[in-house]
Amino acid sequence: MTILRDISFLWSMMHVVGLFLLLFEPRYSWRLTLTAGFAGAGILLSVNMMAMFWLGHGIIMSIAFFTCTIPTLVLFYVLSKYRDGRFFFLFCLSDTTCFWLLQITNLLDRVTGDTYVVMLISRLLLFPAIEYLFWRYLRRPYLELTAHLEKGWWLFAATGATYYLLIMATAIPVGSPMPGTAGLLRIILVMILMPLTYLTIFRSLWRQMLLYAGKRQMELQRRDYSMICQKMELSRIYRHDMHHHLIVLEGLMLQDNASGALRYIQELSGKLLSLTQTIWSANTAVNAVLTAYLTQAEEAGCRVNADVRIPADLPYGEMDLCIILANTLENAINACREIETEKQITVKLELTQNHRLTLSVENTCPAPVEFGVNGLPITPLREGHGLGLRSVQTVTDKYGGLLQCGWKEQRFHIQVILFPPQQ
Repeated sequence: MTILRDISFLWSMMHVVGLFLLLFEPRYSWRLTLTAGFAGAGILLSVNMMAMFWLGHGIIMSIAFFTCTIPTLVLFYVLSKYRDGRFFFLFCLSDTTCFWLLQITNLLDRVTGDTYVVMLISRLLLFPAIEYLFWRYLRRPYLELTAHLEKGWWLFAATGATYYLLIMATAIPVGSPMPGTAGLLRIILVMILMPLTYLTIFRSLWRQMLLYAGKRQMELQRRDYSMICQKMELSRIYRHDMHHHLIVLEGLMLQDNASGALRYIQELSGKLLSLTQTIWSANTAVNAVLTAYLTQAEEAGCRVNADVRIPADLPYGEMDLCIILANTLENAINACREIETEKQITVKLELTQNHRLTLSVENTCPAPVEFGVNGLPITPLREGHGLGLRSVQTVTDKYGGLLQCGWKEQRFHIQVILFPPQQ
């Protein structure tokens, strides 16, 4: 029956790398990363298999730190986009999760007869299930956290490393006798505390993320309010000086200097026009985001066309809408800044009668865009592009909505549809 034990071990080692790569962001292309990653994993797997053959299966938990952990850490550290606490936290998270599953399946096999049958079947089922949960529920928010939060990761990495050492210290090697009641209790407590600790960490990180988004929204509203106050003050000054302007015009007309009066009126009209504050939406949060980013677009030399039909009260979270608007408009502005030809951005935002929110953003984009299997543009991660669309996708999924990107006739477009929560 040792063949079942060896197959279960090989299966587990394959999924250690797979689980890590689900949350990993590479410094280089995915092709290079996957080639180097699986080549290195294959070499390490061969070394550990030979060690098991020569020294016995039970030795692997004693030497895994030197034959698996350290070499894998060095390999993926070189390949990682992040080389700080974010990388080490992810490494500890994936490794401790896998060792946790190994320990659980080992205990299940022990209590059911120590035949390796339960070990093999449980590992065949549990590892893909955990990977699916990571992909379905953890991957997108985790990538958002690592992209926007840079502080606090070293403390969480140290926590993960501590659990790694605890699991290694309390692990029961295959073939070794079961510990006494006290030893078994320690193992069970570690098995319970580890997932609870990680849930607490992610809860803390997500709160930091919400605070970051909230501060960003407040800053946009503050800038919008400040801009309105400045223009109101200038309007007050111009109204105060209007009497003097009329005296100047009267003097020019009495001198039959019609051309001079016309120039003066044109100059005065231009100054008054600059005081106009465009109100895009009755919703203050949405208006603040549109004002801030559409002003940036105009300053970048973009011709802006906007059609906004949004009431003051919306059936969606203001922060969610601001995330979608800010990221789509920011991407459009950055794309326009990289081109020298005529730049144009078109925005259409509407709340339909059935309370569905539709957003369409188009921008000039002469170069063709390649899209991945998820429908999002394929961009070099090392340049920091494409992160905003992950936030948009996360909010879209939250409301069961639709997100579509495309490129046609030198224009890139993104369309978002959100459905109200009650639907």
